[in-house]
Amino acid sequence: MNNYEIGMIGEEAVALYLGRIGCRILDRNYRTRRGEIDIIFVENEVLVFGEVKTRNSTYFGNPAQAVDSKKMARIICIAKNYLSSKGSLDCPVRFDAVSYTHLRAHE
Repeated sequence: MNNYEIGMIGEEAVALYLGRIGCRILDRNYRTRRGEIDIIFVENEVLVFGEVKTRNSTYFGNPAQAVDSKKMARIICIAKNYLSSKGSLDCPVRFDAVSYTHLRAHE
């Protein structure tokens, strides 16, 4: 499996989990010319912008540790674009880095 496929597995797993716990998914892979937000959802009346990080192991640390200040600044910029495109949304906003570790059975 390549990194893209592993990432897609993680994003799908996170979306399924969020649906099971009652979150309402508004958008996936929201793109602008500045980049992408993996998943946008509502949890308990809070609008959440989620960056999903998937890894095969935790050998190099927790996957969410890959979300550095530069990546967060880009996500905030994209989130502002999303909010302005939707008009006035009167709700609190949160940013989540979501870790998913896809452990494969060794052959």
